Amino acid sequence: MAKADSELAALRETYDEILRCGRCGFCQTTCPVYRVTGREGSVARGHHAHARALVEGDVSLGEDLQSAIFECLLCKSCVANCFGAVKTHEVMLAARHEYIRRYGLPFPLSFVFRILLQNPKLMTHLLRMAFVGKRTGLADLVEHLRVLRWVSKEAAAANKLMDADEVPSTFFVDRLKDIDLKPENPRLTVAYFVGCGYNYALPDVSETSVKMLVEEGCEVRVINNNCCGLPPYVYGDFDAARSLAKKNLEMFNNLNVDTIITECGSCYSFLKTYPELIHTDEAKTFANKVNEFSDFMGKRMPPRQRDAVKVTYHDPCHLSRYEEVREQPRELLRRTNGVDYIELPEADWCCGGAGTYNIFHYDQSMEILKRKMENIRSTAADIVATSCPACMIQLRHGAKLFDVPVEVLHVSQVVRPTPASVNEIGAKEVAACKSDVEQP
Repeated sequence: MAKADSELAALRETYDEILRCGRCGFCQTTCPVYRVTGREGSVARGHHAHARALVEGDVSLGEDLQSAIFECLLCKSCVANCFGAVKTHEVMLAARHEYIRRYGLPFPLSFVFRILLQNPKLMTHLLRMAFVGKRTGLADLVEHLRVLRWVSKEAAAANKLMDADEVPSTFFVDRLKDIDLKPENPRLTVAYFVGCGYNYALPDVSETSVKMLVEEGCEVRVINNNCCGLPPYVYGDFDAARSLAKKNLEMFNNLNVDTIITECGSCYSFLKTYPELIHTDEAKTFANKVNEFSDFMGKRMPPRQRDAVKVTYHDPCHLSRYEEVREQPRELLRRTNGVDYIELPEADWCCGGAGTYNIFHYDQSMEILKRKMENIRSTAADIVATSCPACMIQLRHGAKLFDVPVEVLHVSQVVRPTPASVNEIGAKEVAACKSDVEQP
């Protein structure tokens, strides 16, 4: 190996993994991005070639490599279909880490990762104002005038993903005062990890999941936790991710609870990796207590009853490929009386959401999503269930974009159906927003 760039320490640590790539090309048939672009640089074999050239000093880490480094979905489809199971996702994470060390993060991301996510109160205030703007049509007016495109094309893409009538009028944490979190004779005490996506964008999911936990005899403690840390981590900002992980460990490790529950597949996956990010016994203790909602409920909950409905299931990448949680949500759905379960073709094919991939690579993401939506259409299902907020937002957008008559719900919402919440803006929401702004 030629002398490596001294700044590529993280990437050099993956060198042995890079060398294991046999360049057979089997990754081409299963890579969602390659199937859209047709470019060798988009597939695992191409990523390994770039990484090897960087480590061996044949090319330098220039800005011309940004697209190749950041366009990977990290879905692990290539890993699952590689004879040697070469860990392409780890190589790409290392490459991203080295890239941002050299060039830094663009302002929107650095602000989100280093300031907003580290300060949940500030994030709540800003999102409340943004959601008021969306519900009142102000955001759409701004987009119509193309102001968002002047800010960035990513801001314009983000505005497309949720319609005004889909934006909630209250966050999950706002609803806690109306939820009884303790059953009469609790059998277990659980800490509920509040995921950002469900708290802010899809609070009905969290509300349903928590009520189910209480109904099954769990006393639920909702902790004012931080973001799990996955968003900065997948962009290579390991320091911001580690900071968030440490804050969460401080909050959870002193709790006297039997288990920690999350119904977000992405949060679950990353929380389980805390010992790899923070090498302490506390991190191991925490990770061992974390359980995924469908797995936890499936072991404890008797079959429930609902109206007859055809349901299919989409596998979130972080839940299925990273944590191998596949059968548990399906089993929970099949056991529900009234559910006619239909297996989805290519159920584990990435939907193209991938956190914020649909924002920063919108056109590419929509091409990936089109394949997923056509598979959903082929099932003739009334509902497609899943276990990830990013997937839910992406699939709902796809149902509208490609005219697929299907409702997108979390597994918990299928098992415990509830009336749709009303997302009307009123004096209470405006007052709450004003109050947030005025608070120091």
